[in-house]
Amino acid sequence: MKTKTKHTVDTLYKEYADEMFAYALGFKIDREMAMDAIHDVFCRLCAYDEVDLSIENHRYYLFRALRNQIIDIYKKTRREDMEMLTDDRLDEIPYKVRVSIEDEFIVREEQAEIIRKVDSLLESLNSRQRELIYLYFIQECSYEEISGIMHMNVAACRKSVYRALLRLKQENKLMLFYLILSVNVG
Repeated sequence: MKTKTKHTVDTLYKEYADEMFAYALGFKIDREMAMDAIHDVFCRLCAYDEVDLSIENHRYYLFRALRNQIIDIYKKTRREDMEMLTDDRLDEIPYKVRVSIEDEFIVREEQAEIIRKVDSLLESLNSRQRELIYLYFIQECSYEEISGIMHMNVAACRKSVYRALLRLKQENKLMLFYLILSVNVG
């Protein structure tokens, strides 16, 4: 019989806050707003005695909750543009891949060069495709996790990642993207 480890909100925060912060900054919100969104997600978790009650994959749950919180922020702060924010209009929420939030790496010139190259390569993709690529390659989320986070079905998620990679391939950028990503991540 497997014993389930109990997590507190504090342990989840320590484990996932940095990843959540990096993900949140991709939505082109300022650092303070990103921290507020993360704070709101964890405040909601405080309402539970044990976080493990029904959550099997904490990372998936936290990323999905954060994305929903950011969508709520967009609805409140950009009411005139996003008043009728339906699933069809979720593509209108901007997403920009942030390869790394580690300030000490960004300062280094070679890391900054990698970021510029990846940004340049991904510019041909739309915001939704960049978000998918970020979650799949940088955060290493599964298609099932991404589909839940982004409120899409798994087949559409796979197809969208495939189309993004196909677009990079058509522009002769796919091999360079993989090479730069392997140098950065590996």
